[in-house]
Amino acid sequence: MAHFEFNMIYWGGRSGSCPIGQIGMSARRSRSERRKGDQPKWSRALPSPSLRLATTARHFRRNSATCQIRPSRGIPMNEMPSVIGYLNRLSFSPGDPFSVHASGSGDVNVDLVRLGRGRVPGRDMSGVVESVAWADAGSIAVKPQVSCTGAFLLGEPAGFFDAREGFALGAGVYPTNSARPDKQVILELSDESHTMRVYLVRGVVSAELEIGGALVAAIDSVCPIRDRTWAQVWISLTPNNMRLTVLASNALYSGDGFGECALPSVSVAFDQPRLVVAASSARDVTDGRGWARGRAQDHFDGKISAPFVRRGSDSPSLGRRPTLLERLRDIGRSGGALWDLAPQPTGDSRHRVPLVAGEGSAATLVNLPHQGVTGPDWDCRSVSFRECPEQFSAAYFNFQSIIDVGWDAAVESIVPEHLPSGVYAIRLTSNDGTADVIPFFVRRARGAKKARSVFVASTLTYLAYGNEDLISFFEATGTRLSGPGVLDRARDLHTGRSVDIGLSTYDKYTDGVGVHYSSALRPLLNMRPDIEYWGYSSGGGARGFGADLYLLEWLETHDYPFDVITDLELHQEGVAALDGYDLVLTGSHPEYHTARSLDAFEQYRDRSGNLLYLGGNGFYWVTGLIDSDAPCIEIRRGYTGMRMWTSEPGEADLVSGWETGGLWRHRGRPPQRLVGVGMAAAGGDSRPFDLAHGEIRTTHSWFYEGLPETFGLDGFARGGASGDEIDRVDVLLGTPPEAMVLASSSNHPLDAQRTVEELEYTFHGGSSGPNDPEIHADIVYFETPRGGSVFSVGSIAFLASLPVDAGSSRCLRNVMEHMLERSA
Repeated sequence: MAHFEFNMIYWGGRSGSCPIGQIGMSARRSRSERRKGDQPKWSRALPSPSLRLATTARHFRRNSATCQIRPSRGIPMNEMPSVIGYLNRLSFSPGDPFSVHASGSGDVNVDLVRLGRGRVPGRDMSGVVESVAWADAGSIAVKPQVSCTGAFLLGEPAGFFDAREGFALGAGVYPTNSARPDKQVILELSDESHTMRVYLVRGVVSAELEIGGALVAAIDSVCPIRDRTWAQVWISLTPNNMRLTVLASNALYSGDGFGECALPSVSVAFDQPRLVVAASSARDVTDGRGWARGRAQDHFDGKISAPFVRRGSDSPSLGRRPTLLERLRDIGRSGGALWDLAPQPTGDSRHRVPLVAGEGSAATLVNLPHQGVTGPDWDCRSVSFRECPEQFSAAYFNFQSIIDVGWDAAVESIVPEHLPSGVYAIRLTSNDGTADVIPFFVRRARGAKKARSVFVASTLTYLAYGNEDLISFFEATGTRLSGPGVLDRARDLHTGRSVDIGLSTYDKYTDGVGVHYSSALRPLLNMRPDIEYWGYSSGGGARGFGADLYLLEWLETHDYPFDVITDLELHQEGVAALDGYDLVLTGSHPEYHTARSLDAFEQYRDRSGNLLYLGGNGFYWVTGLIDSDAPCIEIRRGYTGMRMWTSEPGEADLVSGWETGGLWRHRGRPPQRLVGVGMAAAGGDSRPFDLAHGEIRTTHSWFYEGLPETFGLDGFARGGASGDEIDRVDVLLGTPPEAMVLASSSNHPLDAQRTVEELEYTFHGGSSGPNDPEIHADIVYFETPRGGSVFSVGSIAFLASLPVDAGSSRCLRNVMEHMLERSA
């Protein structure tokens, strides 16, 4: 059994209550401490291995004063910035307002810079090309900030609830982290004088009543509640006593629990109370577009269904396991309030939970709890909330959930009107010389002349990987990282973060549930120009955003003017965002796309556009947008594909678009249909490309001019042009019949593994590089009926070879010249 380490100090229950100040360095582990079985002094094992803490949040240290961010990715520990920040958006037009949000301590210099240099060892790796004149540059004061973290629900039942008449408070409860030693509040009803809570500690449900801030009654249910099983939990008050009831839905896994105590001879009545679900002490709730942020404490991990407040004594006629409909009828007769947590139609009010019985107002979901999850009434016959919403009347809550950290703005400004389209950054430099360089994208100014080419930044992919902790996944699963010492090096290069700035959609929460959302309204510390990717064993190369800078530097070096837009504009504006451009270029890893952004690429291609797909593993995951301005994405992994977590049964549909999640391939839109190639394999050191032979050398002579028979022998992504994640042609999946394979890679190493969605049956070693002929990358070109064309390199590593491999550079230049000539 794996040994998991977790810092217990920060459980404390007060999520979001400690500010992010300066970066802490005291928790660095030595190599000996990192050996299997060792525990660093600042950490301890969780009380139960069932908590499955393998992949998330194990490297944060909290105390009452500051949140220390343990450096663990991308920037060596002694180079972590003392100030971190984010902008209110990722993409702007000249003249747009923007705000800078930062956390640190003391005076910080802020300036505007243009980015466009890839990470090349031996030179300045900040990515900065030049400083840009900006009226608001200068020194600013920065303070530690407190983040909005942890999901909860806030509602307000109407009226007066008096113990002399009897009333009850309850919900369906499905814990996922019950062994936590701190208090997890399930329900809290309060007014100015009274507070009643139902909570969970080490698996035992308890309740308490406070009057005037003093505890006057407390009871335990005695029988522990089990993880991942439903129970009906409620607390009832009568003139003389308080009773707690826990009824398990399945006696095979949990027993029933009861507790009762006498009430003091004082009046217990709640006047116009508020109800907090899955936390306590809710405050600072602020609405966004389809979401809300806020702060609370004592967060609960797990699902909660149909929270209610009911007037009158207990109603035994409801039985052990009342359905939502039965509970609705009961509240309708007796009075009170009942909320249905099933997903609401998309829009700016999707985070409002309707009151379905009784009196009160719609409740508010805060910090993006998961909806579209199965509830206690789920009968396993439907696999979508769109079919039977009454069976999905629950939401999943977790103390680590984030949509917007909610930091105060340090600077409010305007994007300069004169700014040409490109990639820019706000640079925050502290007094100790460390800096946080926060990228953003600027579109062409309205009325300005268009360049012939446009680069589409893959912001949805940047978000999906934002603050990823994949190294913990590989550590916990025992995955080999291609050589001795590589794991230690990877850990040292892993970018630091804390619980207060959120996880990626590749991570799991501490209870093993996959993270569905990722937002730009927080620092994304691995979306920085100087990050060395921890997964590249040598070469010092960048991945994601940093790798895309290799392309921008190459375009400038070879005098190809270009504009910049993002996939967000494709989602918002469709193909109109690409109108007038002769060439459209992707980055190294355009993996995540919405239906609208895919439509834009496809329509551009079919309207005689020239599309250059310059990466690998592209157009792969179905992606939803909770808010396209913020932006905030939603991912449901489904049940196959190259993934680090799997959707729970019945929970593969996106609530952002009411559509099926998972792979685009399984929605009938494999990438081969768009760009000729699609995901084939991942892993291992990179390989070069070998040119194709035969008649193609004559028909496509423009491509082969000046190219060596083998190119891509060098690169910053594992040493070659074909690697990391690679794509190949597949006629059965939609590669057009006119597509021509210009070059291919071969002989990939043992660590290269076939993508899992293609494996119907496995044999030992049969899906690894040397043994599977389908593990290779294809460089493909084809023309479309209306005069457009598509060129695909089928490899994430290709762009990282441009700075150091003359063959790769010549390859791209031949294609650029050919496409520009065709479209002249």
